Amino acid sequence: MDLLKTVFGIDVSSRKSNVCIMVNGQKVNDYAISNDMVGFNQLLGDLKQVTKPQIIFEATGVYSRRLQAFLDMHELRYVMMNPLEAKRKTKDDLHQ
Repeated sequence: MDLLKTVFGIDVSSRKSNVCIMVNGQKVNDYAISNDMVGFNQLLGDLKQVTKPQIIFEATGVYSRRLQAFLDMHELRYVMMNPLEAKRKTKDDLHQ
């Protein structure tokens, strides 16, 4: 049986976050959410539709803390990347 691997990549900025959903390495959706309960609940609705979603976002200080607190409150696991590490990883991926 093939299992679907669903990744939610979230680019957090001051007023909004851009969400990219990938299933088995293929982008299936992207959209923007506000960095408040309305936006986070929209994201939560999508996360609940998936078994074991992988959530990845950059640690952007005060901007990412609200998202982190929301995910913690809902006991969702995530990977928070150091921005320098994320930039290096992106650069390495482009050179492959």
